Amino acid sequence: MLLTIITFDITHLFQVKTMQLYDSSNDSYNDVLQESRRGEPRGEHHKYRHNKMVHSQISRLSRAQDQLDEFQQNLQTQILDVQRRMDRYEEPNWNLISAKVDFLELENKVIRIELKNTTQKVSDFDKIHASMLELREDVESIENKADKTIPEFRKEISKLDVNFAQLNAQSSYLREDQENLRQSVKAIAVSVSNSIDRAEMDRLEMKKINDSMAELEARSKQHFYRLNDHILKSEAVNDDFNQTEIIPLPELMGEVKELQPVQREYEDLVRQLPRDCSAVAGPPGTYLIHPGHTPLDTWCVNGSTLLQRRYNGSVEFNRKFSEYVHGFGDAASEYWLGLESMHQLTSDNCSSMRIDMTDIYGGNWYAQYDRFSVGSADTGYVLDVSGFKGNASDAFEYQNHMEFSAIDRDRDISNTHCAANYEGGWWFSHCQHVNINGKYTLGLTWFDSARNEWIAVATSEMRMYRRPGCP
Repeated sequence: MLLTIITFDITHLFQVKTMQLYDSSNDSYNDVLQESRRGEPRGEHHKYRHNKMVHSQISRLSRAQDQLDEFQQNLQTQILDVQRRMDRYEEPNWNLISAKVDFLELENKVIRIELKNTTQKVSDFDKIHASMLELREDVESIENKADKTIPEFRKEISKLDVNFAQLNAQSSYLREDQENLRQSVKAIAVSVSNSIDRAEMDRLEMKKINDSMAELEARSKQHFYRLNDHILKSEAVNDDFNQTEIIPLPELMGEVKELQPVQREYEDLVRQLPRDCSAVAGPPGTYLIHPGHTPLDTWCVNGSTLLQRRYNGSVEFNRKFSEYVHGFGDAASEYWLGLESMHQLTSDNCSSMRIDMTDIYGGNWYAQYDRFSVGSADTGYVLDVSGFKGNASDAFEYQNHMEFSAIDRDRDISNTHCAANYEGGWWFSHCQHVNINGKYTLGLTWFDSARNEWIAVATSEMRMYRRPGCP
């Protein structure tokens, strides 16, 4: 097989050499032809020029033939030399060479397969490379967009930083306020606890006072009954002489001495009572106060003292002047504190007053006066109010500085008896712009000058407060 390949190669080489010599002779002929065309005209020497070219071509062909013969001899020599070399090899060597050739062909086949796989991988790699290029383009596009948006993001981040700083400052303020509130709440809690304790102590003290008052009343009644019996005995008429029996002086002095400690104890207890509700720290309810004349019950809530209350008509308000002076009703129900007690509570000019009302339609109204006082009995318990504020109009201005009138005392400046007409005591002038003590079934009234309408009052509460800063 190797010899065949070598012979084929030599034959091919000889053919190539022959073709080169032929091409060379043709080129020479063409050169001569070109020179003859350039050197001589086509006229009379045409025959001589043609013979000269033929002779030149024949000489060149002869030289080419000699070269081919020489080259052929050389090739034959080489072939013989190769044959001799080949004859030197033994048959096993040929088998080994054949096996190697087969192995090489197998490896070549494997290499072709691997080359094919590699080509496929290269193709896949090309696809991956193309995808990578597309991805890179997308990334570059995203980077471009990011480059454009980053300044905006930085601006937003700067704004957020400023907002965060402001919020942090506000948070610090809030934490500080929260701590202050916590301390305040703690202080309020302590104060409330102390107030509750004081209220409980006040309640217990008031209970003791009330119990003592009840005991004193019982003991007073016993002494009264005993004195009354003595008086009845002393007033017994003798049927014969119509003379009064005289109580022995030592016995009468003993009764008086027994009453003196009770009276002193009663006075001590009365002096311990609060003057008004501003000194009461307990929950809303009925408390015993001592304005300065006699102890009385009233309703206390948030430091205010109840002066008047109407809400269902259960208490009759068409009463005599003396009853309005001393007061009537129940502090837990409909109630009138009394003119004398109002005078004693407001005599130091440190009182304000507020009236809360609801109308028959459920509306809420109030009138508040910064200054409120009631004169003494010598002045006819004259009314004095000022410093109005509220959503009800200042209806008291129409009746300010007026004396108090009742069914049996007409002190108004009207031609009619206003208290008798409206069946309730009040500070009337030319009768009324406000009257919350009239007959409940006829209607309680308050004139709203802002709307030029009357308010049909269903409920009313009149309360007195101590002004801030007053002792």
